[in-house]
Amino acid sequence: MANGYVGKIALVDLSTEKIETIPLEDSICSDFIGGYGLGAKLLYDLQKPGTDALSPESILGFMTGPLTGTPAVTGSRFAVLGKSPLTGTWSDSNCGGYFGPALKMAGYDGIFVRGAARAPVYILAADGKIDIVDAGEIWGKNTSDAEQIIKKQLGDKTQVASIGIAGEKQVLIANIINDEGRAAGRSGFGAVMGSKKLKAVVAKGERDVPLADPHKMQELRKEAIRDMKKDDGLFEAFQNGSGAYTPMGIATGDAPTKNWSGSGWDDFPQGSDWTDKDVYKYRVKKYACYRCPIACGGLVKMESKKYGVLETHQPEYETMAVFSSNCLNDNIESLIKIDNLCNNYGVDTISAGSLVAYVIQCFEEGLITKEDIDGLEMTWGNHEAIVAMTEKIATREGIGDILAGGFQSAIEHLGTRTEPYAMHVRGEALPMHDPRFEPALGLIYKINASPAKHLPASQFFKPPGLDLDIPDFGTDIEKQVERARSIRVLECLNNAMSSAGLCVRGYLSFDVRFLAAFLEAATGKNWTVEGLVEAGERIANMRQAFNVREGVNLIDEKFPRLALGKPPLERGPLAGSSVDIDSMLEAYLEEMDWDKESGRPSRRKLNELGLQNIADDLGSQ
Repeated sequence: MANGYVGKIALVDLSTEKIETIPLEDSICSDFIGGYGLGAKLLYDLQKPGTDALSPESILGFMTGPLTGTPAVTGSRFAVLGKSPLTGTWSDSNCGGYFGPALKMAGYDGIFVRGAARAPVYILAADGKIDIVDAGEIWGKNTSDAEQIIKKQLGDKTQVASIGIAGEKQVLIANIINDEGRAAGRSGFGAVMGSKKLKAVVAKGERDVPLADPHKMQELRKEAIRDMKKDDGLFEAFQNGSGAYTPMGIATGDAPTKNWSGSGWDDFPQGSDWTDKDVYKYRVKKYACYRCPIACGGLVKMESKKYGVLETHQPEYETMAVFSSNCLNDNIESLIKIDNLCNNYGVDTISAGSLVAYVIQCFEEGLITKEDIDGLEMTWGNHEAIVAMTEKIATREGIGDILAGGFQSAIEHLGTRTEPYAMHVRGEALPMHDPRFEPALGLIYKINASPAKHLPASQFFKPPGLDLDIPDFGTDIEKQVERARSIRVLECLNNAMSSAGLCVRGYLSFDVRFLAAFLEAATGKNWTVEGLVEAGERIANMRQAFNVREGVNLIDEKFPRLALGKPPLERGPLAGSSVDIDSMLEAYLEEMDWDKESGRPSRRKLNELGLQNIADDLGSQ
């Protein structure tokens, strides 16, 4: 095996300390590409159905794609994947930075971990070898300190994906951090690492990633960067950084306001004079992931009387929106503090901010008292209380111990009357893009195998060069249904892109045909856009098969009525908007050829995709 792939995946059993190698065959790579696509097939085969996500028998995967660590533009991504302890579904969390390329250069396409260590450890992949290393010195440290200690021991070129105290304490919204601020944020995989006493996965190596045509890859890189700068895509917008979108997101109603019960500046007037300059007033340096020409990130330095001196990564849009408009908080210094706190403790910001907004609304509505929430004055915009509650969740202190179990735990403790204000699907908090602004997002949040994620279909924009008619945004039923039908192709291409190891921001900035060309230069296989759609559809069905085998039926899952405009808002940019999720769901299931009651892929579809064994396993008709 060569050409885009190292050719092996490590299977590490922390209980027995046994390390095996899973060789990769050309056929499985062609069928599932890499990343979470290949990971879905391997996990389905390796893990027994019904396995508890926090048990030693569960398997957690760290997977790269064939373009990870190559000159392909934005080829920096890796995926963490497995069964989510938060939702009980298949899940994957995508991440940039430098860890993914380092893992490939260390001699592995991926690492799968099962079992649980007797004492804290980390896994070291270096120069084609895996070691299980004592982590007693860094257990109890935050992610930044742990990373710095490991780099001091092993060298600055070492890359570290670690959990913080939240993961160690198995907070169900705990994430995994690399490069001190790049997060595999959703799904609670930090808690899975904590349950295994796995503090970090560490990669060190300088091996070249094998390519079928290195010269062609370099030429394609130059061409793609020139294409990005034509501004047919979103290159310039992404260069500004996602945080710059926050004021526009609030103004249009895309960013939820007041825990989804308000809309725009009408309900968040205290922030109505924000501009991107306010958002970035503390930025001192741009930040780019591995070989990325976009450089959408940034580093900030803040000297605050309230929150001290901080030098850290700047908050991204999702973090800013969930802790600003969604909590009616206009204190930007508190947003930087919260972002740094969440990165260090290892906590998903979308989930934490959504839980905080839920608590605020329940308190403001008189459904809970200060005694229920450790005496905190959880009122709209009280940034000090918002910071304090976030830290409680991250450390499982007081009421934070309840909230650390996610929305379902919170509702059980605080009462079912609080449920209408819990904005989640099966425990996963909704992202900061409102379906009342773009209705098809509601469908993606509900039915995607990894629920409540906003990127699976890149629904807002199609990549440049894609020949696909997509109706303009609109809330009338006909437009909603047509956009729902278009999700199949968009989702399948997105699966192919993510599984290849590219970032969605590159994918939406250059002609989609570059994705096929990059893959061909890397692997030597002839790829086309149509072939990418087919591979992406195979991945979608593989992920869905995992959920069906687990007894998960997202069709029947509750969806927050507020996010569907039931009842519609009476003012603001989303006034009168509502989402016909039932009609969209029917159209999508028909397009995917999945059963409309169970979500089970049809035998015809699975056979068409070469998944006959999966059809037999699921008993598909």
